[in-house]
Amino acid sequence: MKLKILPPTLREKKRYIALKIYSQNRIKKEDITNILWNSIINLYGEIESSKINLWIIETNEIKNSKRFQQNVIVKCQRGYEEEAITSFNTIFRQRETRITVHTIGTSGTIKSLKQKYNLP
Repeated sequence: MKLKILPPTLREKKRYIALKIYSQNRIKKEDITNILWNSIINLYGEIESSKINLWIIETNEIKNSKRFQQNVIVKCQRGYEEEAITSFNTIFRQRETRITVHTIGTSGTIKSLKQKYNLP
């Protein structure tokens, strides 16, 4: 027996956030996931971070001669964008590597996010 798919009216709404991550050393996708989740958990705790429902959708490494740069698209629950962005702004280090996270913008779809902010 197949499970029924929820109709769009019953699904939870989501928002997409575009980030630029600058670092001294190369960072793997798994490490980016850990960095973002740990920042949310450290700031809001486990219960509130589960409500944010953070997922990494896409990561692209950008060639830069001075530092390592990655464009990241993250999905979160609608209404919790500000909490997610606030927690991302508290990130400054992973072990000995200095990291800077810049929020580019938010949108309701990935397509409009890429068009609006000229992401590859």
